[in-house]
Amino acid sequence: MLVNELRAPLVDEFSDYCRDLIAADAALCGISARDFDIQLRLHAPSVLAGGDFGSYGELYSELRPQLIARCSRIASYIKDTDLLANSSLLFGGGEVRRDFTVRRPDGSSVGVKFDLVAPGVGHLYQSRLHYMLSARADTMVEAGCYLQGASHPLTYLAFSLCDRPGIIRALRLQGIPAERGNVLVLTRALGLSGAAHNLMSFTMGQAVRRLRSVGCKFIVTAFNPLLGFTGSALHATNFIPFATAPVAYCYDQYGGYVTRRQSTSNNYADRCAGTYRNLLVVLGTDSAARREIRKVNTLQQVAEPANESDPARLPALDPEELRRFRRRLEGAWSPSTAHPSYAREPLSSKGQCGVSSVWLARELRRREIEATYCYGRLQFDDPAISSVDHHCWIEIGSPSDGARQIIDLTCDQADGFEQDVIYHRHDELARKGIHYEPVTRLAFDELPNDRVWPRYTQLEESMRAKWGMQTLYESV
Repeated sequence: MLVNELRAPLVDEFSDYCRDLIAADAALCGISARDFDIQLRLHAPSVLAGGDFGSYGELYSELRPQLIARCSRIASYIKDTDLLANSSLLFGGGEVRRDFTVRRPDGSSVGVKFDLVAPGVGHLYQSRLHYMLSARADTMVEAGCYLQGASHPLTYLAFSLCDRPGIIRALRLQGIPAERGNVLVLTRALGLSGAAHNLMSFTMGQAVRRLRSVGCKFIVTAFNPLLGFTGSALHATNFIPFATAPVAYCYDQYGGYVTRRQSTSNNYADRCAGTYRNLLVVLGTDSAARREIRKVNTLQQVAEPANESDPARLPALDPEELRRFRRRLEGAWSPSTAHPSYAREPLSSKGQCGVSSVWLARELRRREIEATYCYGRLQFDDPAISSVDHHCWIEIGSPSDGARQIIDLTCDQADGFEQDVIYHRHDELARKGIHYEPVTRLAFDELPNDRVWPRYTQLEESMRAKWGMQTLYESV
């Protein structure tokens, strides 16, 4: 009943009208009709907004080039990833057993393993395979189930810290003792073709056990009835509805869907107003948490997310902690994390400024500090110190504010400069003859689309191997 109340009748009608067209174009792209329909529904608000439109056939023709392009792109990556995930082992289906095998219809078995997913592989699944084609920069935990001999998972789940205060408030209003230090948000979930029918719920069950070890008591996720989702899989894994939240449908200058996070820094994003809402659901990871969520008997209304940070309030960071960050990063640097210009030189901070700045921006986001990734020139008045023409660093504060903070974990790239970490006001550095001149500024959520991201995933994987997975308590 809840799902039906949140559906969009006009979008449903549009989808039903185009059923045959969807089936034909899905076959053309090499993708399922269901996946093609999701893309149609995702883009429908862009042509249905305002209610003044022609026939559904005309609207479909308007959207068709975008749908064909996106679905063909997804299909090509799915085909390649199916090979890496050994999906062909499950042609004909199967059922996962508690002994970590998949029982196939012919009676034979295939081994399955639950494990964490490497950041680079996770980026592929989020940016190329998931229907939103958008990677979350703040992903904290990635996990999935692998068939025997596979390098890539057949099912994939991604979790992030909850950075929406409205969600925490809605949980507390339901009597649930939620806080940033005990809640994770399931942000991406997908299964490749040929997955056993219960493999996703099996994956979720294993993920719950793993997430308990990092301090997670509650898992929150949202599903979108406008896209035709019914929530049956979430219901089967004991998620309970607790709130609804508004959905923003944003599109770039080419008509392609972009997420809310992308749209905040995309000058060309067109946002379609509407009354669409997601259903938010919560799952407890242990018996105590499950008892808490049984108290839920109403639905809260989560408001539109707002920027609740005060740009005039600059955080006071611990310089010694920044130096500890630098020492940890040094242990994770490698030729694969260095900019290609320095990959053949002796390992040092040179070429590591980009990945180190991304890592720091991510660390600050976990602490509710929004930082800007800057690329440009580092110049010195002292002629004995060489300038760095291609450099990256982090800034906190407005770009027009002379008091904005500069954080540079690799400033010793400048030959003749003895410091390895800078944490100071921009105007005070300038008075000392140290000039940070950005050419490009990127918000944290834009970074997965930047060329630095593949090298950053190598750094993150090395950091996890050396220092272990962070707990929620460490992150907040």
